Amino acid sequence: MRTTRLAIISALAVTAVLRSASAQTPDPTTPAPVEPPPPVSSPGTPAEPASGAAIPGPAAAGQPAPGPEPAPPPAEEEESFPAAWFRIDSDIGQLQLWAGATHMMSDSVGIATDMYVNSEYLGEFDIAPSFVAGPLYVTPMIGLQVNWLEYRAVSLVPQLYITGGPDPLYMELWVQNYANSVFTEDAGNTLYFRFFIDYKLGKYFGVGPEIEALLGLNDAAKPFGDTLVSLPVGLNLMFSNYGRNNVLYVFAGYETQDTNGPDLDGENHFAGRLTFVHNF
Repeated sequence: MRTTRLAIISALAVTAVLRSASAQTPDPTTPAPVEPPPPVSSPGTPAEPASGAAIPGPAAAGQPAPGPEPAPPPAEEEESFPAAWFRIDSDIGQLQLWAGATHMMSDSVGIATDMYVNSEYLGEFDIAPSFVAGPLYVTPMIGLQVNWLEYRAVSLVPQLYITGGPDPLYMELWVQNYANSVFTEDAGNTLYFRFFIDYKLGKYFGVGPEIEALLGLNDAAKPFGDTLVSLPVGLNLMFSNYGRNNVLYVFAGYETQDTNGPDLDGENHFAGRLTFVHNF
């Protein structure tokens, strides 16, 4: 009996040892876990950015990777135009409508043109070089005047204009030679002068003296035998900034010559002009 119990105990001990060894031996059918290798940067490939740096995500399937933002198209240059003006005059020449422009070829030389029509059915076109001399503009022009009612040219008009001046002064000098006998043999030829200089008293107002003269150059232009046909003197008022890019001139003076003839003593009279100019 005792021998039998010892045999059973020995068998149980052997079984326990075999089970313990079996639990510590891996199953040959189950692969052992493999540790991943450390990342290695291939030649020419930038290393992984440091922690916290932005990492671009992969491009969507079938879409190219985003490139740099395209440059904005160049801004179109704004089209420029020559300086231009429009003018209305009401004086002894009745109603006159003027317009003109200057195409600058350089900083100091341009080509000036203008035209006007008046209520006596006369029209004129002028052209000339225009020179910038410091604060002054010097424009020697040549013009052709026509009579629309009679369908013919009536005058060739050489002219000179000097305008401008240093602040606070503004001046204009006009010289106009109406060579009417070029187209009509017995027509009178005249020479006209105008000069005024205004002192600007502020942004909106200026005032100064003005004098004008009309000379007869041939007998047909001297109705009473005097070369000096007309000589008004007075004041010119300049209302600058009369609206945007506008100027209003008012000339008020006295005609010193007897324009109605020596037989009408005391017929010297008021002389004046209203002028509106818009600059474009």
